[in-house]
Parts: sequence; structure tokens; C-alpha cells
Amino acid sequence: MTEQIIQATQHQQKKTMNRATYSIFMGLFLVTFVVLRVISKAAGEIAATAYEPGVVLICNMLHFLPPVTVILFAYFCMARRLRDCGKNPYYAWFILIPLFGLAYVIYLCFAQKKNNFQN
Repeated sequence: MTEQIIQATQHQQKKTMNRATYSIFMGLFLVTFVVLRVISKAAGEIAATAYEPGVVLICNMLHFLPPVTVILFAYFCMARRLRDCGKNPYYAWFILIPLFGLAYVIYLCFAQKKNNFQN
């Protein structure tokens, strides 16, 4: 019985993210966004000089790479952090609201972990 509780606790811990890890991942999130933005900007310049339709299409598709990557990355990090705080992970969809989402990301860097101890 105790072994099952320990396994369940370990399984639950894998789905959460503490403050330090969340802050590190948000820093990596910003670096990833900047790198992908530079790549998409370079792809735009290549597309401007290329005349072949296939090259232009691929370079134009690269402009969607940074926003999609950033949204997915931030969503999964926020969902884990929200679980750690004891909140519903569906609140991670707030990342799609422009200013509120950014404020919520910053708030989660400082939010306290929920204690699951019962007396």
C-alpha cells in the first residue's frame, strides 16, 4: 500500500514545475523566441532575393515558426507550474491573451507552491 502511494506521489511530481525551474524555462523561452525570430527574419530576406516559388513559400512559412513554438512551449510550462500552485492547468490558455498572458507568466514566476499536507 505504501509503495503504491510513493509511486503515485512520484508520478504526480513529474507533472509539476517549481518556481526555479519555471523561471529558467521562461528564460530559455525568451532566448528561443529571439533566435527563431532572427531565423525567420533571415528567411524573409532570402525570400526577397529568391524568385523561385518553392523557396519563397518555405521562407514565408518560417514566419509562423516563432509564434507557434513560443505558444506551445509557454503553454506546457505554464500548465505544469499551475499544477504545482494547485490551480487548474486549463488557466494556461491565458497565454493567448496578449497583455494579460504576459502578466500571468510573470506572476507564476513568484507564486507559492500549494502544500498538500493534511493534518
